[in-house]
Amino acid sequence: MAALAAGPDNTWTLLAPLPETPDAPVFALAVSPSDNQLLLAGTQTGTIYRSRDGGKSWAPVRRDPGQAVLSIAFSPAKPGLVLAGTRGAGVLRSSDSGQTWAVQPGLERSVGRAFGFAKSFTAVGTEQGVLTVKDPGPAISAALPSVSVTALAISAVNDPSKLLAGGDATRGSEPLPLYNSLDGGQTWNPVTGVATSSNIVSALAAYGGALPPKADTRPVLLGTNSGLYSSADSGGTWQQLTGGGALPATDFNQVAFTAAHADHYYVGSDGGASDQGGLWSTTDNGQHFYPLHPPVATVSALAVSADEQPTLYIATFRPADHAVMLFGFHDTGGPVQPPQQPIPTVPPAAAPAHSGQAHTSTWLAAFVSGPEAPYLALGVAAVAVILLAGVAYFRRGRRRRL
Repeated sequence: MAALAAGPDNTWTLLAPLPETPDAPVFALAVSPSDNQLLLAGTQTGTIYRSRDGGKSWAPVRRDPGQAVLSIAFSPAKPGLVLAGTRGAGVLRSSDSGQTWAVQPGLERSVGRAFGFAKSFTAVGTEQGVLTVKDPGPAISAALPSVSVTALAISAVNDPSKLLAGGDATRGSEPLPLYNSLDGGQTWNPVTGVATSSNIVSALAAYGGALPPKADTRPVLLGTNSGLYSSADSGGTWQQLTGGGALPATDFNQVAFTAAHADHYYVGSDGGASDQGGLWSTTDNGQHFYPLHPPVATVSALAVSADEQPTLYIATFRPADHAVMLFGFHDTGGPVQPPQQPIPTVPPAAAPAHSGQAHTSTWLAAFVSGPEAPYLALGVAAVAVILLAGVAYFRRGRRRRL
């Protein structure tokens, strides 16, 4: 695999901006497991962009206006297979590494938020639980319908596979919406042993590399709204990795193992609306974490290449002016260097003192131009009719009194 297209090792590189100008975070970002220069990014406006040169240029490959792209994932075992989850356009499937897309049969109405690839099926996390699709074919079974699933991990790929699913909302009474299945998604049980101060599962990842002979458990990472946890036994028991000072006790929305080393992984945070976001690395299974100091601390998406010395791609979001920026970083273990090119600064008009007004106008513009516009117009018209009727009634009553 080639190294990062631009920039020296261990140095953050500002990638080309997307052809549009998003004003909301990019949550969908993925890199091909066989080509570290092949990237896919999805936006809140419903567009999927593709890059063949490590983010030096982007081209749109799918547009569903107004249908936000929430997730993108390459299959680690089936070359060229990619899935993308949208809000309103269903789950999309590509068999040619993201060049062309079609709706996955049976998932036309599903909001795909997370994906997991087992040997004989694909798991899809949705707002109505976990759907499993037998490959090939549209046959679907559902589980955990009361949980809005945000994260999935396959902790045993071969049948009977083991799965973990976590959510950010539930109609149940469990302290944390986190479940495991030991039989390929047929039955599910609540997971215990995670601090109850967390009530949202933000991210899950299982190590996908080779295991020792006869080993049947994989390390798993769990990001929640209040901290980070790890498990050495596929989610049976958990260890908290935050609280000792190396990592902030914040929302960890990005977790990713390297392809070849279970003790080397990355964790990221958008800060949970605070200034504690960032990106960290460990090479000793979480005993020590090293800050990677991304140029913008609010990390909304992370993709890690399958190289021995991986290339990281991140999407960031600057709340002060809603600027979305993408960066690359070839991690060879050396001291972290800032970008050699200047990073766009916050325009004076978008400084924090005026950010409320800017946010309101941006929100209104997006709302008026979005798919809700017809209903907004009907609502405005209905309110106008009621007001006119009230005025007429008042005038008629006033004339009678006169």
